[in-house]
Amino acid sequence: MNSRVQVSYQPIIDIEFSGLHLIEASAGTGKTYTLSSLMVRIFLEKYLPRQVIATTFTRAAAAELKSRIRARLVETYRYLDAKRSFTEQELLTQAEQEPDLLLQHILKHFATRIAYACERLKLVIDQLDELFVGTLDSFSQKLLREFAFESGKIERAQITDDAKTYSRQLIHDVLREWIQSQPQTVIDALYLAGELKSVDSFVKLVEDSLNFSSAHFKLPEKPTIQFEQLAQLKQLATEIDISLLEAYYLLDGEHYKHVSGTVFRNGAFNKLFSECLPQLLQVLKQSDIILVFDWSLAAQRELIFKFLGQLADQKVFKKCPAEISDGFYQHPCIQQIQQLFGVLKNYAEQFDQLHIFLKAYLCVEVKKRLPQVLQNKGETTFSQQIRTLSEALKGEQGQRFAVFVQARYPLILVDEFQDTNQDQDDMLASIWRHPERYQKGCMIMVGDRKQAIYGFRGGDMLTFLNAYKDIQAKHGREYKLIHNHRSVADLVDVVDALFQRQIDFGEEVQYDPIRAGTRPHPVLIEQNNHNPHPLRWLMLKDKETEAQQVAWKIRDLLNQSHAGQLYFQKDTQTQTLNEDDIAVLSRNHDGLDKVQFELERLGIRVNRPSKRSVFDCSIAQDVGALLTAILHPYDEAKVKRALISRLFAMDLKQLLQLEQTAEGLSQFMTGFDTIRELWSTQGFLVAWQQCLIQFDIWQNLVAAQSKDNERVVVNLRHLTEILSQHSEKYSGAQNLYHWYLKQLSSPLDRDWELERKLSSEAGVQLMTIHQSKGLEFKIVFLLGADKPFRENNKTLNFSTQDVVQPDSSQTLTQRVVAIADKTYLNEIELKQHEERALAEQNRLWYVALTRASHRVYAVLQDLDGKSVSGLAFWKNRAEPFQHRCCTDEMVLEQIPQAIHLTKQTSVIEIQAKRFPEQRFYSRGKTSFSYLAQHLKHKAGTDLLASQSNDAVLAEDELDLINTAEASSAQPIDWIKSNFPRGTLAGNFLHEIFEHIDFQCSDDWVIEIRRRFKNDYSSLWQDLLSKYNESFPEQEDAENLLYQSVADWLKDILRTPLYQGFRLNQLQQDQYLSEFPFYLALSDRVLAMTRIQQLFAEYGLHMPELLEARSARYLNGSIDLVYFDGQRYHIADYKSNYLGDDLADYRSDSIAQSMSLASYWLQAGLYLVALHRYLQVKMQDYQIEQHLGGATYLYLRGMNGEAEQGYYYWQPSIEFILRLDAILGYFAEDKIA
Repeated sequence: MNSRVQVSYQPIIDIEFSGLHLIEASAGTGKTYTLSSLMVRIFLEKYLPRQVIATTFTRAAAAELKSRIRARLVETYRYLDAKRSFTEQELLTQAEQEPDLLLQHILKHFATRIAYACERLKLVIDQLDELFVGTLDSFSQKLLREFAFESGKIERAQITDDAKTYSRQLIHDVLREWIQSQPQTVIDALYLAGELKSVDSFVKLVEDSLNFSSAHFKLPEKPTIQFEQLAQLKQLATEIDISLLEAYYLLDGEHYKHVSGTVFRNGAFNKLFSECLPQLLQVLKQSDIILVFDWSLAAQRELIFKFLGQLADQKVFKKCPAEISDGFYQHPCIQQIQQLFGVLKNYAEQFDQLHIFLKAYLCVEVKKRLPQVLQNKGETTFSQQIRTLSEALKGEQGQRFAVFVQARYPLILVDEFQDTNQDQDDMLASIWRHPERYQKGCMIMVGDRKQAIYGFRGGDMLTFLNAYKDIQAKHGREYKLIHNHRSVADLVDVVDALFQRQIDFGEEVQYDPIRAGTRPHPVLIEQNNHNPHPLRWLMLKDKETEAQQVAWKIRDLLNQSHAGQLYFQKDTQTQTLNEDDIAVLSRNHDGLDKVQFELERLGIRVNRPSKRSVFDCSIAQDVGALLTAILHPYDEAKVKRALISRLFAMDLKQLLQLEQTAEGLSQFMTGFDTIRELWSTQGFLVAWQQCLIQFDIWQNLVAAQSKDNERVVVNLRHLTEILSQHSEKYSGAQNLYHWYLKQLSSPLDRDWELERKLSSEAGVQLMTIHQSKGLEFKIVFLLGADKPFRENNKTLNFSTQDVVQPDSSQTLTQRVVAIADKTYLNEIELKQHEERALAEQNRLWYVALTRASHRVYAVLQDLDGKSVSGLAFWKNRAEPFQHRCCTDEMVLEQIPQAIHLTKQTSVIEIQAKRFPEQRFYSRGKTSFSYLAQHLKHKAGTDLLASQSNDAVLAEDELDLINTAEASSAQPIDWIKSNFPRGTLAGNFLHEIFEHIDFQCSDDWVIEIRRRFKNDYSSLWQDLLSKYNESFPEQEDAENLLYQSVADWLKDILRTPLYQGFRLNQLQQDQYLSEFPFYLALSDRVLAMTRIQQLFAEYGLHMPELLEARSARYLNGSIDLVYFDGQRYHIADYKSNYLGDDLADYRSDSIAQSMSLASYWLQAGLYLVALHRYLQVKMQDYQIEQHLGGATYLYLRGMNGEAEQGYYYWQPSIEFILRLDAILGYFAEDKIA
């Protein structure tokens, strides 16, 4: 680290919001508190929420950060609001006494503008929803959508949750292509040697390489294999006679006693010549010599190849006469063996090199092809999206894009900066760290390089170090948080002393001394001692007893707590230690599995984060069986399989008894068939809920007492939710069913399919160190704290190389990724990888040791103290580590007997509170359609027999169908009787009236044709087919039909309404079509009962209306508002079908329809809305003079004659004013 860089330790007050800033926040130093405080300053001093971006590593961390920001803003606002009346001097005096750095800073800088600060904070709190707080992945998605045009990435892609499927498919395709391009002999050899494996064996390697897509991938040279020499080996093998060497290799041979027993142990020399060599020579003598590379002969080949090296080094014999050893080394048979198997070894090495090349080739090709495959599917991944954004920011056009982004978001705060990968940092640098623009905005990077532990999924310390150098070169400021508020002071001191024994963690990570913070902690009291020895070394006598000792120690701690000897105390309050206060951390899951087993054996509750897919549980298999039975209801075998699942709580014996009954399986078959029909007609969720209810599945799941009842119920709800969501994507029962079966066969670890946490989950928390990052526990056990580090399942090797940047001519260290194989990597590359791995392990143990607030038990197994891995990297330095706050913990020799607390139960009298007469309802909106929803239910009951099956009702229209078979005395026109019914037809007629000129019919047919063709083609096809059926011999049917509709419109507009007025008298400036409104209501529950009583007083009876308790606004759209020269009226178009006779559309029939459909309420509400509108718009408005009535136009019955097809209603002035008063005014309530 550059010692010349000035470091600040108070970023809350020292930071200025321009340029580059790096805050290094060590573990437990109050990072979130600092960030929320900085956000208050940012919003108060410079930017509004919509101009700021805050990113962090996980969605959970983002949610917490945003809530903390809001809380800090509200806290600051309330604090300042209480000081509005203070003078400047009083505020400055208060600032000197204020311990909170943020409030101290604000009081000093806003002493003369305290009212402004309050109003500014109030505005910010109101606008806080505009602040973006999320992950870098979600931010990149936001940028590509928000700046699609500027970025040139207009095509929107969906984030796929199944990226591994694409990778796997690409591996399959690339592997198949490569195999087809190779000579058959090469493929045979690779296959026989076991190096040409299935696709699954390459998936992890390729996925790992994709995490480092920006790194340079070292592609080895492809070996050229010539098989001509291999063919000559057959002849050479036939010439070798091993029996000539019997004097050397037979156990009773003359010279066998001189063979080195150190090199050839347990008769290995005899076994080599009597078993291995004959087997290989026998294969070489066969016609297909390539069989010698079969994987079953791998051990024999390795022994021979090793023997060739011993021959070269002349290490076969111990001290013996030279003539004996020389006779063996120079024996013609030995010369032939060296020649034969030397060639064979060369071929084996070439095949190994080819295998390495194949793995590297797969990584490179999948990386190259994956973006195109995703683009073709209209999908992307988060990592690919970041890469796309980084590429869009390159070049001249990319810099223009970056300027747009920085102008829109001048300040960005990046949390967990040490975990950003190269693509993410490239994106951030292009926008906020550009050499020409970094001073125009502000970039605050927050992180701790000591906690960079996610190298396995793309995190790279080299990325952080390069960014750090970039920040230094651009004169960025550096800040450090050095007060640990998480842990008690003694634990902070001892951990700090331990880490200071070796401050160099590796990879340029240096440890900075940490001090205890001021946050008050409860005191852990043990045997009347306060926080005794917070760091304890538990040295095992036998490393195999690690899990047992940890479980025993946890029981011992709980026993002490139950006995009152171990507890937490804060002021005068005490709290016992329970299982939830304890955590066990491990580098891997194997150690946690063993501890979990031991704890559960002792009856101690365990809480472990689930990494299991919900598709991997037994209930998922049962759901699959039930879906199979539903889709094959008459397949007896499939039905039986579903019935013996836990969903039906039926065992084999009960199933056999059921089959003996007369009804047998028929009731279930019928039920499944009904549900299948429901699925096909109404969708999955309706059918599934019916199934769960019909067969009492929820009750069956918990019918028997079992500890996994809650898990089963939660998993079934989870599966129901997943199936419901995916039913929208996979239309059709078979598609959804086959998708579900695919998930059962190959469960993955996608976030949405992992088992959910149970409400009852509590106990000792078991997790890996990676999972524990960012968390805090009171007592922590660290497994394998000095266990030697071994890198398991190593697939890639990480090294570095220096490259010169073409644009700046600066030297930059670049990451190099290669296939992990020693045969083609040099020593420097291998050493760099090892140093990187060890440095990350040191950081991992730093994270582990800083999780506890009160005590740490480090479990050790190296009795000799020679280990340098884990915590031993610091503990086992030159001299033993000693500190007043650490001690050696004694190993327990026997299992502690459990102490159980006796719970005292007392009967508590419970009295219900009086039900409140007034309740709070959130403000919402309603409409006439909602209030009159009772109609659909009433119609479904009263008119069920007379409804046509295919009729689709409009939102507020009800068709009344007379089922009596009688001829009409005065039938309505064909077009009016046969025009389709329902929402679609009603919408069509409404749109026609909205767009035609009432007085000029010249363009009506054109408008009708255009509407039918463009927007209502299905409606037109239905109408035309009916017309052709009725008039099969009619020519030019389409034009005649268009004209029929136009003639119908003429009938409507020329029908005399009140006082002989016709709609075709209206000029275009005298009416408004589809007049929208929002009607404010009182800030109380809408009094629907009073409204209904008001209508009844005036002889207007309607069915019971729905309540709208939360309604504070009523919205709607009036079909027609017009001025007839004297008053303002409304009209509403109704396409309701009341019958085929003109008599069905006279005033009395329409009035009956209006009562049944509650159109009186609609008309009253619309007239009140018009009344309020005119009050606002007309200065001399008088309700008696200007407000007219409502005309309901039943379009099918209008034929141009008076009193036909409409109902005109003009309520009294008193009625309108009373209804207006009942509805109320929100503003008046607020003033009152």
